[in-house]
Amino acid sequence: MEIYEKKTAIILLWLLCLLPSGLFSQSLPFEDKAKYERALEQKVDEVLVRLLGPNQAKVVVEATMDFTRTEKLEVNSEASPDKKDPFRWQGAGGDAQSGDYLMPGFPSYASGGTENKAYNRQMTFPSAFVKKMAVSIIVNRDLPDQDADNIRRVVSEMLILDAKRGDQLSVIKAPFAPLWRTIWYTPEAISLVLKYVMFSLMGIIGMIVVAVGFLKLAGAMNTMAKVQQNHQITMELGKDGVPGGLAPGLPAPGGLGGAAQAAGEEPAAAEENRKVEFNVRLDQVPYLLTMMAGEDPANVALLAQHLPPEIRREFLKKLPRAFASDVIVNMSKVRFIEAETIATLKEELEKRLGGAVGGVDGALGAIESLNLSLRKDMLAELAQKHPELAAEVRKHIFMPDDLALLAEKDLSLVVSAVKADEWTHAMHELPEAVRQRIKKLMAEKTWQMIEQSMSYGTPSAERMEEAVESIMSKVSGLIKDGRIADPLAGERLLSNDRPAAV
Repeated sequence: MEIYEKKTAIILLWLLCLLPSGLFSQSLPFEDKAKYERALEQKVDEVLVRLLGPNQAKVVVEATMDFTRTEKLEVNSEASPDKKDPFRWQGAGGDAQSGDYLMPGFPSYASGGTENKAYNRQMTFPSAFVKKMAVSIIVNRDLPDQDADNIRRVVSEMLILDAKRGDQLSVIKAPFAPLWRTIWYTPEAISLVLKYVMFSLMGIIGMIVVAVGFLKLAGAMNTMAKVQQNHQITMELGKDGVPGGLAPGLPAPGGLGGAAQAAGEEPAAAEENRKVEFNVRLDQVPYLLTMMAGEDPANVALLAQHLPPEIRREFLKKLPRAFASDVIVNMSKVRFIEAETIATLKEELEKRLGGAVGGVDGALGAIESLNLSLRKDMLAELAQKHPELAAEVRKHIFMPDDLALLAEKDLSLVVSAVKADEWTHAMHELPEAVRQRIKKLMAEKTWQMIEQSMSYGTPSAERMEEAVESIMSKVSGLIKDGRIADPLAGERLLSNDRPAAV
């Protein structure tokens, strides 16, 4: 009986040991199911963010899983040969072979337990844990249908959905909240934003450092260039504006004799140090304006002070008004420049101007040499390819349309300077607004004659173009003589007033 009690106790102890593990294994499948669904959702969400951007789609995966398992335990035992015949009748009267004496007729049990036991434990699992899946994709309502279909195909291929197994995939469109309201609830999105913010800050700081370095380098190079090229040396004035620091009322060193000697040498010094003029022609003023682009007003003032008066007047007139005022202010300041600097500047300026070609004036000369029809075609072509150049050239070329810009008094002078037969041939080419203004200024009888001549038929294109060019030539002559005002001068003046780098 003792042996059976021991066996029962061992089996109960073994079952008690298996009980906690069995309880733990019952809750384990639900955690595995949740982890599996989260892993699938995260994988699909990462792909959708790459395809659509953040806050455009959300995936929900519901997996039906089979965690059924069957546990089978078998216990096999084999009895010893002596158990089959527990009574030892044989040899009862003989000598006992062992130290234990047994009386005849009583069973003998081995104290050591000679019974053999075998335990066989088998676990049976299903062939597939996932029975079916239901996938729901919530996308932004503003997403196009084509992108929604593309998402459906991508998700189906990623999750290997099988309709035969019972898998379902549904795409639901719904309005999403703004990104700035939902981004703070997603750790992945916050980390992504912080990463890009850090990269942006690093890029901005790097650009600022590089820009500051370039600015300092440019400033140093500009200072070195000014020192090396211009050698401008400004001497401070003495007390109360007297050069050399002499007090007012005190004689110069050397007394009266020195003053007389200085007075005697003054004409020779004035002759030797007379003002240097740069040899700049009137047609080189546009090139000079181009050379002065981006220069400091003080340097431009130094150059303007050494130009001939008529060239200086034309140069200052073509500068923008605000910049020209700064140049004039710097011209009023007293500065002391070495003669070698002036000579070097004169030589360099004349050398560069001597080899200057092109510019707007060159284009104007080429266009003005064409006839009227070619001139119109050229301006139209320039307007398509180079609008800025066409606008600048148009300010300097007088066209038949510009007759409407003439004042009443000026247009009457033009009407009286042109013959009636030229007006007759030119009326076919002039705009309607110009014809109406000319009609008001002409005598009634003269206009009737022109209308009657126009009713006979249209003259040849060459004759009409020749008449219009003759009128344009006479208008240009009147403008050049100063008898009428240039209607395009106001537009050129406005263009000079606009801010420009000079």
